[in-house]
Amino acid sequence: MTHKSSQEKDEKGHEKVTGDKLDYLFEQQKSLISQDYSQVNGKENVQPSENKMKRLYESSEPFSGYRIFMLSSALLHEVIELQRETGWKWWKTDNGIEDQRIKEEIIDLWHFLIQLSIEAGLDSELLVSKYIEKNKENTKRQQQGY
Repeated sequence: MTHKSSQEKDEKGHEKVTGDKLDYLFEQQKSLISQDYSQVNGKENVQPSENKMKRLYESSEPFSGYRIFMLSSALLHEVIELQRETGWKWWKTDNGIEDQRIKEEIIDLWHFLIQLSIEAGLDSELLVSKYIEKNKENTKRQQQGY
């Protein structure tokens, strides 16, 4: 069962989603793949840009699981980019964490994680169901000193 979501602006002009937010994220990710970036607002783009995510789905996989490999590789690199935003290098002077950059990297992770979920056949409803199932297992493990 799909719950339709819509987008509007709040009093400050920020984007606000009504309805199921996880469904909305999945819908937005799916539309990202189908976009044609050769035109912008009905006019030909001055610098046409290729939709590389769309290309990933239009080409045949050179081996079984290629898209999962590519998406998980992208996810791994985004995690590394997030890690680089922290002061993890104990031998260097810590310049602090830039909150906005941390948030941007986390959103990059969400894009690839949602796409990976779609590739694996998970929609928002199945994702939540599987999460609840696994969370129960993890809670039980914690209780048993796993």
